[in-house]
Amino acid sequence: MTNDKPYVLAFDIGTSSLKAVVYAYSGKSIASESFRYEMITPEPGWAEANINDWKVALEFVLNKLKNNGSLLKEIQIVAFTGQMHTAVLLDESLEPLSPTILWLDRRAVKETEELLKLWSLPPHQLNSTYTIPKLLWLKRHRPEVIAKTNYIIWPKDYLRFLFTGEIMTDMTEAGGAGLLNWQTNLWAEDRLVDIGLDPKILPSIKHPEDDGGVIRKEIVLKYGINPKAKVIVGAGDVLALISSAPPAIGRVTCSLGSSSMVFSPMDANKKIVDPLNRIYTYPLLEYPLLGGVSSTTGAALKWACQTLFPELEFDQAIEEALRIPEGCDGLLFLPFLSGERSPFWNDHLRGGFYGLTLSSSRAVILRAVMEGIGYSLKYLIDIYKSLGEPIKEIAIAGGGAITKGWPQIIANICQIPVCIYTGQETVTHALFAYSCKAMNDGRSFNQALLQTFDEMEWIEPNSHYKEIYNNIYERYVRIADFLHQNIK
Repeated sequence: MTNDKPYVLAFDIGTSSLKAVVYAYSGKSIASESFRYEMITPEPGWAEANINDWKVALEFVLNKLKNNGSLLKEIQIVAFTGQMHTAVLLDESLEPLSPTILWLDRRAVKETEELLKLWSLPPHQLNSTYTIPKLLWLKRHRPEVIAKTNYIIWPKDYLRFLFTGEIMTDMTEAGGAGLLNWQTNLWAEDRLVDIGLDPKILPSIKHPEDDGGVIRKEIVLKYGINPKAKVIVGAGDVLALISSAPPAIGRVTCSLGSSSMVFSPMDANKKIVDPLNRIYTYPLLEYPLLGGVSSTTGAALKWACQTLFPELEFDQAIEEALRIPEGCDGLLFLPFLSGERSPFWNDHLRGGFYGLTLSSSRAVILRAVMEGIGYSLKYLIDIYKSLGEPIKEIAIAGGGAITKGWPQIIANICQIPVCIYTGQETVTHALFAYSCKAMNDGRSFNQALLQTFDEMEWIEPNSHYKEIYNNIYERYVRIADFLHQNIK
Protein backbone atom coordinates (compact mmCIF):
# COMPACT_ATOMS: atom_id res chain seq x y z
CA MET A 1 0.00 0.00 0.00
CA THR A 2 1.29 3.48 -0.85
CA ASN A 3 1.91 5.88 2.02
CA ASP A 4 -0.71 8.45 0.96
CA LYS A 5 -3.62 6.00 0.56
CA PRO A 6 -6.53 6.26 3.06
CA TYR A 7 -6.01 3.62 5.72
CA VAL A 8 -7.72 4.31 9.06
CA LEU A 9 -11.05 6.00 9.81
CA ALA A 10 -10.96 7.03 13.48
CA PHE A 11 -13.93 8.40 15.45
CA ASP A 12 -13.63 10.41 18.67
CA ILE A 13 -16.96 11.05 20.41
CA GLY A 14 -16.41 13.82 22.93
CA THR A 15 -18.59 15.65 25.42
CA SER A 16 -19.33 18.50 23.01
CA SER A 17 -18.49 17.17 19.54
CA LEU A 18 -17.88 14.14 17.35
CA LYS A 19 -14.75 14.14 15.21
CA ALA A 20 -13.89 11.76 12.38
CA VAL A 21 -10.28 11.61 11.19
CA VAL A 22 -8.90 9.78 8.16
CA TYR A 23 -5.27 8.67 8.38
CA ALA A 24 -3.13 7.64 5.45
CA TYR A 25 -0.94 4.55 5.69
CA SER A 26 1.96 6.87 6.53
CA GLY A 27 0.25 8.06 9.71
CA LYS A 28 -0.56 11.49 8.33
CA SER A 29 -4.06 12.91 8.87
CA ILE A 30 -5.49 13.53 5.39
CA ALA A 31 -9.10 14.51 6.22
CA SER A 32 -11.26 15.33 9.21
CA GLU A 33 -14.83 16.36 9.89
CA SER A 34 -16.61 17.31 13.10
CA PHE A 35 -20.07 18.10 14.42
CA ARG A 36 -20.85 19.98 17.63
CA TYR A 37 -23.75 19.33 19.99
CA GLU A 38 -24.82 20.76 23.34
CA MET A 39 -25.17 19.08 26.70
CA ILE A 40 -28.34 19.48 28.74
CA THR A 41 -28.15 20.97 32.25
CA PRO A 42 -31.67 20.58 33.72
CA GLU A 43 -30.50 21.33 37.28
CA PRO A 44 -27.34 22.76 38.91
CA GLY A 45 -24.62 20.11 38.91
CA TRP A 46 -26.45 17.95 36.38
CA ALA A 47 -25.25 17.23 32.84
CA GLU A 48 -27.03 15.05 30.29
CA ALA A 49 -26.85 14.28 26.59
CA ASN A 50 -29.48 13.43 24.01
CA ILE A 51 -28.10 10.26 22.45
CA ASN A 52 -29.91 11.02 19.20
CA ASP A 53 -27.55 13.99 18.82
CA TRP A 54 -24.70 11.50 18.48
CA LYS A 55 -26.53 9.67 15.67
CA VAL A 56 -27.11 12.98 13.89
CA ALA A 57 -23.43 13.84 14.32
CA LEU A 58 -22.33 10.46 12.94
CA GLU A 59 -24.54 10.84 9.87
CA PHE A 60 -23.23 14.37 9.30
CA VAL A 61 -19.51 13.50 9.38
CA LEU A 62 -20.01 10.37 7.27
CA ASN A 63 -21.91 12.33 4.63
CA LYS A 64 -19.14 14.93 4.57
CA LEU A 65 -16.49 12.24 4.10
CA LYS A 66 -18.64 10.47 1.50
CA ASN A 67 -18.52 13.63 -0.60
CA ASN A 68 -14.73 13.85 -0.27
CA GLY A 69 -13.61 11.75 -3.21
CA SER A 70 -13.02 8.05 -2.67
CA LEU A 71 -11.88 8.25 0.95
CA LEU A 72 -14.47 5.91 2.45
CA LYS A 73 -14.21 3.42 -0.40
CA GLU A 74 -10.49 2.96 0.29
CA ILE A 75 -10.56 2.80 4.09
CA GLN A 76 -9.05 -0.42 5.45
CA ILE A 77 -9.95 -0.16 9.12
CA VAL A 78 -12.42 1.71 11.38
CA ALA A 79 -11.68 2.49 15.04
CA PHE A 80 -13.41 4.30 17.91
CA THR A 81 -12.57 6.30 21.02
CA GLY A 82 -14.41 8.84 23.14
CA GLN A 83 -15.52 10.24 26.47
CA MET A 84 -15.49 7.76 29.32
CA HIS A 85 -17.75 7.07 32.34
CA THR A 86 -20.91 8.12 30.44
CA ALA A 87 -23.18 5.08 30.35
CA VAL A 88 -25.36 4.26 27.35
CA LEU A 89 -28.21 2.05 28.54
CA LEU A 90 -29.93 -0.10 25.90
CA ASP A 91 -33.40 -1.64 26.24
CA GLU A 92 -34.43 -5.11 25.03
CA SER A 93 -34.83 -3.75 21.49
CA LEU A 94 -31.27 -2.37 21.74
CA GLU A 95 -32.60 1.18 21.62
CA PRO A 96 -30.82 3.73 23.85
CA LEU A 97 -32.61 5.03 26.93
CA SER A 98 -32.10 8.77 26.48
CA PRO A 99 -31.07 11.17 27.89
CA THR A 100 -27.84 9.76 29.28
CA ILE A 101 -26.05 11.12 32.34
CA LEU A 102 -22.69 12.57 31.31
CA TRP A 103 -19.42 11.93 33.13
CA LEU A 104 -19.21 15.49 34.57
CA ASP A 105 -22.65 15.24 36.18
CA ARG A 106 -22.43 15.48 39.97
CA ARG A 107 -25.84 14.24 41.14
CA ALA A 108 -24.42 10.97 42.52
CA VAL A 109 -22.10 12.47 45.16
CA LYS A 110 -23.98 10.79 48.03
CA GLU A 111 -23.94 7.43 46.26
CA THR A 112 -20.21 7.78 45.60
CA GLU A 113 -19.47 8.38 49.27
CA GLU A 114 -21.56 5.34 50.24
CA LEU A 115 -19.77 3.06 47.77
CA LEU A 116 -16.29 4.29 48.73
CA LYS A 117 -17.04 3.30 52.33
CA LEU A 118 -18.67 0.01 51.34
CA TRP A 119 -15.74 -1.15 49.21
CA SER A 120 -12.89 0.70 51.01
CA LEU A 121 -11.51 2.09 47.75
CA PRO A 122 -9.02 4.94 47.23
CA PRO A 123 -10.72 7.98 45.63
CA HIS A 124 -8.99 7.60 42.26
CA GLN A 125 -10.65 4.19 41.80
CA LEU A 126 -14.14 5.58 42.32
CA ASN A 127 -15.54 9.11 42.20
CA SER A 128 -18.79 10.69 41.10
CA THR A 129 -17.65 10.95 37.47
CA TYR A 130 -17.61 7.15 37.30
CA THR A 131 -20.51 5.05 36.04
CA ILE A 132 -21.51 2.88 38.97
CA PRO A 133 -22.54 5.67 41.39
CA LYS A 134 -24.80 7.04 38.66
CA LEU A 135 -26.35 3.59 38.18
CA LEU A 136 -27.14 3.51 41.89
CA TRP A 137 -28.67 6.99 41.61
CA LEU A 138 -30.82 5.83 38.70
CA LYS A 139 -31.97 2.77 40.62
CA ARG A 140 -33.11 5.01 43.46
CA HIS A 141 -34.57 7.91 41.52
CA ARG A 142 -35.46 6.52 38.06
CA PRO A 143 -36.11 2.82 38.68
CA GLU A 144 -38.15 2.61 35.48
CA VAL A 145 -34.96 3.29 33.47
CA ILE A 146 -33.01 0.54 35.23
CA ALA A 147 -35.97 -1.84 34.81
CA LYS A 148 -35.79 -1.36 31.02
CA THR A 149 -31.98 -1.75 30.83
CA ASN A 150 -30.83 -4.81 28.92
CA TYR A 151 -27.22 -3.77 28.25
CA ILE A 152 -24.80 -1.11 29.39
CA ILE A 153 -22.12 0.21 27.03
CA TRP A 154 -20.27 3.50 26.59
CA PRO A 155 -20.30 6.24 23.91
CA LYS A 156 -17.60 4.86 21.62
CA ASP A 157 -19.17 1.41 21.99
CA TYR A 158 -22.51 2.85 20.92
CA LEU A 159 -20.99 4.35 17.76
CA ARG A 160 -19.40 1.01 16.95
CA PHE A 161 -22.75 -0.70 17.63
CA LEU A 162 -24.35 1.60 15.04
CA PHE A 163 -21.69 0.40 12.58
CA THR A 164 -21.75 -3.33 13.29
CA GLY A 165 -24.65 -4.20 15.59
CA GLU A 166 -22.21 -5.92 17.98
CA ILE A 167 -22.22 -5.17 21.71
CA MET A 168 -18.87 -5.17 23.54
CA THR A 169 -16.47 -2.86 25.35
CA ASP A 170 -12.81 -2.71 26.41
CA MET A 171 -10.85 -2.62 29.66
CA THR A 172 -10.45 1.17 29.76
CA GLU A 173 -14.22 1.61 29.88
CA ALA A 174 -14.61 -1.11 32.51
CA GLY A 175 -12.04 0.64 34.69
CA GLY A 176 -13.60 4.04 34.11
CA ALA A 177 -16.97 2.65 35.12
CA GLY A 178 -15.66 1.55 38.51
CA LEU A 179 -16.58 -1.99 37.50
CA LEU A 180 -13.19 -3.58 36.77
CA ASN A 181 -11.43 -6.04 39.03
CA TRP A 182 -7.89 -4.74 38.62
CA GLN A 183 -6.38 -8.04 39.80
CA THR A 184 -8.18 -10.28 37.29
CA ASN A 185 -8.97 -7.71 34.55
CA LEU A 186 -12.53 -9.06 34.58
CA TRP A 187 -15.82 -7.45 35.57
CA ALA A 188 -16.27 -6.83 39.30
CA GLU A 189 -19.75 -8.35 39.08
CA ASP A 190 -20.14 -8.30 42.86
CA ARG A 191 -20.31 -4.50 42.75
CA LEU A 192 -23.37 -4.57 40.50
CA VAL A 193 -24.93 -7.17 42.78
CA ASP A 194 -24.22 -4.91 45.78
CA ILE A 195 -26.33 -2.13 44.24
CA GLY A 196 -29.10 -4.50 43.18
CA LEU A 197 -28.37 -4.77 39.44
CA ASP A 198 -28.04 -7.90 37.32
CA PRO A 199 -24.48 -8.50 35.99
CA LYS A 200 -26.07 -9.84 32.79
CA ILE A 201 -26.28 -6.24 31.55
CA LEU A 202 -22.47 -6.15 31.24
CA PRO A 203 -21.01 -6.71 27.74
CA SER A 204 -17.91 -8.76 27.00
CA ILE A 205 -14.52 -7.08 27.57
CA LYS A 206 -12.17 -7.04 24.57
CA HIS A 207 -8.74 -5.64 23.76
CA PRO A 208 -8.70 -2.35 21.81
CA GLU A 209 -7.30 -4.03 18.69
CA ASP A 210 -9.79 -6.94 18.75
CA ASP A 211 -12.39 -7.49 16.05
CA GLY A 212 -15.43 -5.25 16.56
CA GLY A 213 -17.73 -6.90 14.02
CA VAL A 214 -18.66 -6.55 10.34
CA ILE A 215 -19.91 -3.23 8.96
CA ARG A 216 -23.67 -3.31 8.48
CA LYS A 217 -24.90 -3.53 4.90
CA GLU A 218 -27.03 -0.40 5.30
CA ILE A 219 -23.96 1.61 6.36
CA VAL A 220 -22.05 0.36 3.32
CA LEU A 221 -24.89 1.23 0.93
CA LYS A 222 -25.64 4.63 2.47
CA TYR A 223 -22.10 5.98 2.72
CA GLY A 224 -20.11 3.92 0.25
CA ILE A 225 -17.65 2.72 2.85
CA ASN A 226 -15.42 -0.25 2.00
CA PRO A 227 -17.48 -3.33 3.02
CA LYS A 228 -14.28 -5.26 3.73
CA ALA A 229 -12.89 -2.65 6.12
CA LYS A 230 -11.96 -4.16 9.46
CA VAL A 231 -13.63 -2.70 12.57
CA ILE A 232 -11.76 -2.78 15.88
CA VAL A 233 -13.09 -2.32 19.41
CA GLY A 234 -11.08 0.80 20.28
CA ALA A 235 -10.68 2.34 23.74
CA GLY A 236 -11.74 5.30 25.86
CA ASP A 237 -10.17 8.73 25.55
CA VAL A 238 -7.66 7.85 28.25
CA LEU A 239 -5.62 7.09 25.11
CA ALA A 240 -4.87 10.82 25.07
CA LEU A 241 -2.28 10.10 27.77
CA ILE A 242 -0.01 8.49 25.19
CA SER A 243 -1.28 10.00 21.96
CA SER A 244 -0.87 13.72 22.62
CA ALA A 245 2.92 13.54 22.44
CA PRO A 246 5.50 10.75 22.24
CA PRO A 247 5.77 9.34 25.79
CA ALA A 248 9.11 10.26 27.39
CA ILE A 249 10.54 10.32 30.91
CA GLY A 250 10.59 13.93 32.13
CA ARG A 251 7.70 15.00 29.90
CA VAL A 252 4.30 15.59 31.47
CA THR A 253 1.44 15.41 28.98
CA CYS A 254 -1.59 17.62 29.52
CA SER A 255 -4.58 16.79 27.34
CA LEU A 256 -6.31 20.13 27.81
CA GLY A 257 -9.93 19.54 26.83
CA SER A 258 -13.21 19.98 28.72
CA SER A 259 -11.35 18.31 31.56
CA SER A 260 -7.60 17.71 31.64
CA MET A 261 -5.67 14.49 32.01
CA VAL A 262 -2.20 15.34 33.30
CA PHE A 263 0.17 12.36 33.28
CA SER A 264 3.89 11.68 33.15
CA PRO A 265 5.56 8.43 31.99
CA MET A 266 7.52 6.74 34.78
CA ASP A 267 10.61 4.60 34.85
CA ALA A 268 9.25 1.04 34.80
CA ASN A 269 11.75 0.07 37.51
CA LYS A 270 10.70 2.91 39.79
CA LYS A 271 7.81 2.64 42.22
CA ILE A 272 6.06 5.88 43.19
CA VAL A 273 3.25 6.01 45.71
CA ASP A 274 1.60 9.22 46.86
CA PRO A 275 0.88 8.64 50.57
CA LEU A 276 -1.89 11.27 50.42
CA ASN A 277 -3.68 9.64 47.43
CA ARG A 278 -3.75 12.95 45.55
CA ILE A 279 -2.47 11.39 42.34
CA TYR A 280 -2.06 7.81 41.20
CA THR A 281 -0.25 5.44 38.87
CA TYR A 282 -1.99 4.07 35.80
CA PRO A 283 -0.66 1.19 33.66
CA LEU A 284 -1.53 1.93 30.03
CA LEU A 285 -0.08 -0.69 27.70
CA GLU A 286 3.67 -0.79 28.34
CA TYR A 287 3.62 2.77 29.67
CA PRO A 288 3.51 3.11 33.47
CA LEU A 289 2.07 6.58 34.09
CA LEU A 290 1.81 8.90 37.09
CA GLY A 291 -0.82 11.58 37.13
CA GLY A 292 -4.29 12.84 37.77
CA VAL A 293 -7.31 14.52 36.22
CA SER A 294 -8.60 18.07 36.66
CA SER A 295 -12.36 18.12 36.22
CA THR A 296 -13.26 21.44 34.56
CA THR A 297 -10.49 23.19 32.65
CA GLY A 298 -11.53 23.77 29.04
CA ALA A 299 -15.15 23.55 30.19
CA ALA A 300 -14.49 26.40 32.65
CA LEU A 301 -12.92 28.54 29.94
CA LYS A 302 -15.82 27.90 27.57
CA TRP A 303 -18.27 28.81 30.36
CA ALA A 304 -16.38 32.02 31.08
CA CYS A 305 -16.26 33.09 27.42
CA GLN A 306 -19.97 32.45 26.89
CA THR A 307 -20.99 34.10 30.16
CA LEU A 308 -18.73 37.16 30.04
CA PHE A 309 -18.71 37.78 26.28
CA PRO A 310 -21.94 36.31 24.88
CA GLU A 311 -21.76 38.67 21.90
CA LEU A 312 -18.31 37.42 20.81
CA GLU A 313 -16.95 34.24 19.29
CA PHE A 314 -14.62 32.20 21.52
CA ASP A 315 -11.43 33.40 19.81
CA GLN A 316 -12.55 37.03 19.98
CA ALA A 317 -13.20 36.75 23.71
CA ILE A 318 -9.74 35.26 24.22
CA GLU A 319 -8.24 38.22 22.34
CA GLU A 320 -9.89 40.54 24.88
CA ALA A 321 -8.39 38.57 27.77
CA LEU A 322 -4.90 38.59 26.28
CA ARG A 323 -4.87 42.39 26.34
CA ILE A 324 -4.81 42.25 30.15
CA PRO A 325 -1.40 42.28 31.89
CA GLU A 326 -0.10 39.11 33.54
CA GLY A 327 -1.39 38.47 37.04
CA CYS A 328 -4.76 40.24 36.58
CA ASP A 329 -3.96 42.65 39.44
CA GLY A 330 -4.01 39.73 41.87
CA LEU A 331 -7.37 38.29 40.83
CA LEU A 332 -7.33 34.50 40.91
CA PHE A 333 -9.82 31.86 39.83
CA LEU A 334 -10.45 28.44 41.40
CA PRO A 335 -11.62 26.12 38.57
CA PHE A 336 -13.78 23.78 40.65
CA LEU A 337 -17.01 24.30 38.71
CA SER A 338 -18.00 20.66 39.06
CA GLY A 339 -16.11 19.58 42.16
CA GLU A 340 -12.52 18.48 41.67
CA ARG A 341 -10.74 15.22 41.11
CA SER A 342 -6.94 15.41 41.40
CA PRO A 343 -5.51 16.40 43.81
CA PHE A 344 -8.49 16.90 46.15
CA TRP A 345 -11.05 14.25 45.16
CA ASN A 346 -13.75 16.46 46.62
CA ASP A 347 -17.14 16.60 44.89
CA HIS A 348 -18.31 19.36 47.22
CA LEU A 349 -15.77 21.95 46.09
CA ARG A 350 -17.06 24.77 43.92
CA GLY A 351 -15.34 27.36 41.79
CA GLY A 352 -14.85 30.97 42.68
CA PHE A 353 -12.82 34.14 42.36
CA TYR A 354 -10.63 35.83 44.96
CA GLY A 355 -9.54 39.41 44.54
CA LEU A 356 -12.49 40.91 42.67
CA THR A 357 -12.69 44.70 42.89
CA LEU A 358 -14.93 47.41 41.48
CA SER A 359 -12.40 47.82 38.67
CA SER A 360 -12.40 44.15 37.60
CA SER A 361 -13.51 44.16 33.97
CA ARG A 362 -14.91 41.26 31.95
CA ALA A 363 -11.55 40.82 30.25
CA VAL A 364 -9.68 40.75 33.57
CA ILE A 365 -12.04 38.08 34.89
CA LEU A 366 -11.66 35.99 31.72
CA ARG A 367 -7.87 36.15 31.85
CA ALA A 368 -8.04 35.16 35.53
CA VAL A 369 -9.88 32.01 34.43
CA MET A 370 -7.10 31.17 31.96
CA GLU A 371 -4.47 31.74 34.63
CA GLY A 372 -6.42 29.91 37.36
CA ILE A 373 -6.46 26.76 35.25
CA GLY A 374 -2.71 27.22 34.83
CA TYR A 375 -2.32 27.31 38.62
CA SER A 376 -4.33 24.10 38.95
CA LEU A 377 -1.99 22.39 36.47
CA LYS A 378 1.09 23.70 38.31
CA TYR A 379 -0.33 22.32 41.56
CA LEU A 380 -0.37 18.81 40.06
CA ILE A 381 3.06 19.17 38.47
CA ASP A 382 4.55 20.34 41.78
CA ILE A 383 3.20 17.16 43.41
CA TYR A 384 4.89 15.03 40.72
CA LYS A 385 8.17 16.82 41.38
CA SER A 386 7.84 16.33 45.14
CA LEU A 387 7.52 12.58 44.55
CA GLY A 388 10.72 12.47 42.53
CA GLU A 389 9.49 12.82 38.95
CA PRO A 390 12.02 14.80 36.85
CA ILE A 391 9.57 17.09 35.02
CA LYS A 392 11.48 19.05 32.36
CA GLU A 393 8.76 19.89 29.84
CA ILE A 394 4.99 20.01 29.38
CA ALA A 395 3.34 18.66 26.23
CA ILE A 396 -0.04 20.32 25.73
CA ALA A 397 -2.70 18.87 23.44
CA GLY A 398 -6.43 19.17 22.89
CA GLY A 399 -8.33 22.41 22.45
CA GLY A 400 -6.02 24.17 24.90
CA ALA A 401 -3.08 23.70 22.56
CA ILE A 402 -4.74 25.81 19.87
CA THR A 403 -6.24 28.43 22.19
CA LYS A 404 -4.23 31.56 21.47
CA GLY A 405 -1.93 32.61 24.28
CA TRP A 406 -2.92 29.86 26.70
CA PRO A 407 0.15 27.60 26.27
CA GLN A 408 2.37 30.65 26.88
CA ILE A 409 0.42 31.49 30.06
CA ILE A 410 0.91 27.91 31.29
CA ALA A 411 4.63 28.01 30.46
CA ASN A 412 5.02 31.29 32.35
CA ILE A 413 3.11 30.06 35.41
CA CYS A 414 4.93 26.72 35.62
CA GLN A 415 8.28 28.14 34.42
CA ILE A 416 8.69 25.00 32.34
CA PRO A 417 9.01 24.84 28.52
CA VAL A 418 5.82 23.81 26.72
CA CYS A 419 5.84 21.72 23.55
CA ILE A 420 3.00 21.23 21.10
CA TYR A 421 3.05 18.62 18.37
CA THR A 422 1.49 20.40 15.43
CA GLY A 423 -0.43 19.31 12.36
CA GLN A 424 -2.20 16.27 13.78
CA GLU A 425 -5.14 15.18 15.88
CA THR A 426 -4.61 13.90 19.43
CA VAL A 427 -6.44 10.93 20.94
CA THR A 428 -6.89 9.32 17.51
CA HIS A 429 -3.10 8.90 17.20
CA ALA A 430 -3.30 5.83 19.42
CA LEU A 431 -6.26 4.52 17.41
CA PHE A 432 -4.07 4.63 14.32
CA ALA A 433 -1.37 2.67 16.17
CA TYR A 434 -3.88 0.08 17.42
CA SER A 435 -5.23 -0.22 13.88
CA CYS A 436 -1.78 -0.98 12.48
CA LYS A 437 -1.34 -3.61 15.18
CA ALA A 438 -4.72 -5.15 14.31
CA MET A 439 -3.80 -5.26 10.62
CA ASN A 440 -0.45 -6.96 11.35
CA ASP A 441 1.16 -4.60 8.86
CA GLY A 442 4.67 -5.02 10.27
CA ARG A 443 4.71 -1.97 12.52
CA SER A 444 4.81 -2.19 16.28
CA PHE A 445 2.43 -0.04 18.32
CA ASN A 446 5.27 2.34 19.19
CA GLN A 447 6.50 2.61 15.60
CA ALA A 448 3.03 3.41 14.30
CA LEU A 449 2.34 5.90 17.10
CA LEU A 450 5.53 7.85 16.40
CA GLN A 451 4.60 8.11 12.71
CA THR A 452 1.58 10.26 13.57
CA PHE A 453 3.58 13.13 15.07
CA ASP A 454 4.77 16.14 13.10
CA GLU A 455 7.18 18.91 14.02
CA MET A 456 7.19 20.12 17.59
CA GLU A 457 6.55 23.77 18.48
CA TRP A 458 8.44 25.00 21.55
CA ILE A 459 7.17 27.72 23.86
CA GLU A 460 9.74 28.94 26.37
CA PRO A 461 8.70 30.43 29.72
CA ASN A 462 9.34 34.14 30.24
CA SER A 463 11.24 34.52 33.52
CA HIS A 464 10.10 38.16 33.74
CA TYR A 465 6.71 36.95 35.01
CA LYS A 466 8.04 34.33 37.44
CA GLU A 467 7.71 36.44 40.60
CA ILE A 468 4.27 37.80 39.65
CA TYR A 469 2.83 34.35 39.08
CA ASN A 470 4.60 32.72 42.05
CA ASN A 471 3.09 35.24 44.46
CA ILE A 472 -0.44 34.61 43.16
CA TYR A 473 0.14 30.86 42.98
CA GLU A 474 1.10 30.74 46.67
CA ARG A 475 -2.22 32.43 47.46
CA TYR A 476 -4.03 29.98 45.14
CA VAL A 477 -2.56 27.00 47.03
CA ARG A 478 -3.51 28.43 50.43
CA ILE A 479 -7.10 29.14 49.36
CA ALA A 480 -7.57 25.83 47.51
CA ASP A 481 -6.20 23.85 50.45
CA PHE A 482 -8.37 25.78 52.91
CA LEU A 483 -11.51 25.13 50.87
CA HIS A 484 -10.71 21.45 50.52
CA GLN A 485 -10.12 21.05 54.25
CA ASN A 486 -13.28 22.91 55.24
CA ILE A 487 -15.82 21.94 52.56
CA LYS A 488 -16.84 18.31 52.71
